[in-house]
Amino acid sequence: MWEKYYSTLKRLPRRLRQPVQFIVEALPTFKLYKMKNMLDFGCGVGRNSIYLAKENFEVVGVDISLAALKIANKWSKKERLKNIAFVQATMTNLPLSDSSLDAVISVSVIHHAVKKDITKTINEVYRVLRKNGLFLANLTSVKDSRYGTGQKIESNTFLIREAFEQKRFKEIHHFSTRREISKMFKHFSQIKAELLMDKPHYWKITTTK
Repeated sequence: MWEKYYSTLKRLPRRLRQPVQFIVEALPTFKLYKMKNMLDFGCGVGRNSIYLAKENFEVVGVDISLAALKIANKWSKKERLKNIAFVQATMTNLPLSDSSLDAVISVSVIHHAVKKDITKTINEVYRVLRKNGLFLANLTSVKDSRYGTGQKIESNTFLIREAFEQKRFKEIHHFSTRREISKMFKHFSQIKAELLMDKPHYWKITTTK
């Protein structure tokens, strides 16, 4: 469904041309701790990857959609960025070495899966991060107005009809509680979960290995 969505885009909507706010807000932290090698998984057309590459980080963007990655590659070439690469892969099987990254970011991706795959994804992030590496992501909260709508798949997980630029399709959404987040990230040394100021139905997760 994402392949179909990206392959039929004639023009990037505004929301896909700008980095998300909580990534922009994290930039001083990335620089303070001298982070260099970064992964953006579920990168889509590359809006956050390209933003970070422009700030001189070495960035790998991973996504399952080839159509999205083609757009991202074209965009990065237009920007003449040499410190960025895009790779097709799933979030549960990242094609990267153990302990190879300073930071991992993921925007509106992890919660589009059933619980076992979310847990597997988090474990993959833990594997590729170096000691004290940072993981920054968002997850949908049970406070989201869409919670309980659509077709129930499992506990706190529903197949919900989405709408982007009038292209409608169904997508899995898992909605998390603070307690559940603590369990899912139990292998990490520090976990901070807070509701986003601009989108209070989303958790912002900041955690270190």
